[in-house]
Amino acid sequence: MPTSPKIKPTYNLQFPIRVPDDVLVELGEFTGNFWSDSLAQEPFVIEAIRNYINPPPPPSQQPAAVSEAGYQWKQVFLPDGTRLRASFGHQPYFATVVGAEIKYEGHAVSPSCFANLHGSGNRNAWKAIWLRLPGSNEWLLADVCRSARKAAIARLHEGGALADSRPAEGERAPAPPQPLARQPTARHLPAGQTWPRSAVGQSSAPAAEDGGNGRKSGSGRSARRKKHRAAKQIPGNP
Repeated sequence: MPTSPKIKPTYNLQFPIRVPDDVLVELGEFTGNFWSDSLAQEPFVIEAIRNYINPPPPPSQQPAAVSEAGYQWKQVFLPDGTRLRASFGHQPYFATVVGAEIKYEGHAVSPSCFANLHGSGNRNAWKAIWLRLPGSNEWLLADVCRSARKAAIARLHEGGALADSRPAEGERAPAPPQPLARQPTARHLPAGQTWPRSAVGQSSAPAAEDGGNGRKSGSGRSARRKKHRAAKQIPGNP
């Protein structure tokens, strides 16, 4: 069964409520009615009470769009609204990033021009300008911001190089190179010299040319004949 809507009961109550004098006077000035004209003031009093009991919902707040505008100063990006500060003679002066420009008293200037608006004109803008980014209450030296940005860029490149060196999913990492086995170095003798038999692995047994009879090479009758013929060839020998 459908339910019938609730019917609010009606009351006929008459009860005076005291209102301070200054509030009655202010209400009369706001509504344009005399403060003692209760019939004329009644609707405004009722509306004020009902708005206090059931306040209207707050207006929906749309998220602020993120601005991509700003000034690119070398490695440092200055978003729209960044404040710049420099000083000369202990007197500070300021500029603001508006859109894609740095504005000083309505004129677009470069960081170097802003840093050297006063003085000899040879000041380093990175060392002379302080920055306050939007949403921050801290002033940072421009050179500090540049160093931090350079370090962030270096870490970004190192991370990319490390990711490229990692094997893809499912692939096996290459094995580390194994050290080469040490090869024996070849030794050479001067010309005219030979290795002893024990050094080249030969046995101490008599050579085959000796016939296995244990004689040393160069001994016997044939050797004596060769020596005799050689002696005859020497001049002065008979």
